[in-house]
Amino acid sequence: VAVTGCSVSVLENFSYINIKTLYKLHGQEDRLGQEISLYRMFHTSGGMLTWWWSGSWQKRLGPNGVIFASVCCVPLIFFLYAGVGDGLDVWTKIGFAAAEAIRSAIFAAMWSSATIRMNMICPSHMTAALQAIMDASYRGVGSTAGAYFGGALCKKFGIANAFKIVGKSFVSLLCMLGAVFLSSRTIGSHAPK
Repeated sequence: VAVTGCSVSVLENFSYINIKTLYKLHGQEDRLGQEISLYRMFHTSGGMLTWWWSGSWQKRLGPNGVIFASVCCVPLIFFLYAGVGDGLDVWTKIGFAAAEAIRSAIFAAMWSSATIRMNMICPSHMTAALQAIMDASYRGVGSTAGAYFGGALCKKFGIANAFKIVGKSFVSLLCMLGAVFLSSRTIGSHAPK
C-alpha cells in the first residue's frame, strides 16, 4: 500500500506539470484547460469502472492477485506520462488519457483488494484500526516519500526523465520480486516433507 501511495504521489504531484510543459512547448496552451478536463474525465471513469467490477476480479484472482496485477501496471503509467514521445500528437494525448484511466483503476483495484485482504486476515474488532493504519501508510508514508523523492528526481533529471527512471526502476523491482517468488515456489516444492 505504501509503495502504491509513493508512486501515485509522484504522479499526482508532477504529471500535470509535465503535461502543461508539453502543451506550452508546442504552443497549444489555449487547449490545455479543456484537454486536462477531458483527461480528468478518463481518470474518474477508470476508477468508477474498477470499483464497479472489483468484486468479480476479486473472485477470479483473489485479493493478492488483484494487488499484484495493479502493481504490475504502475510502470506503464509512468511511461505514458513521460509523454510517449517528445511531440504533442494524438498518440501522446491518447497516452495521457489512458494513463489517467489506468492510474485511477490501479488505486481502486489496490484499495478494494487491500481492504478485502485485511478483513480476511485480521479479527473483526480490529478492522477499523487496521484500515486507519493502511490509510496512513498510503497517504502518510507513501505520499510523503513520493513527493520528496519524486521532487528530487524531477529537479535533477526533469519530469519526463524522472518518470522514465521510476518506470524502469519499477520494472526492475517487479522482475526481482517475480524471481524471488518463483524461486521460493521451486525451492518449496522440492523440500522434504
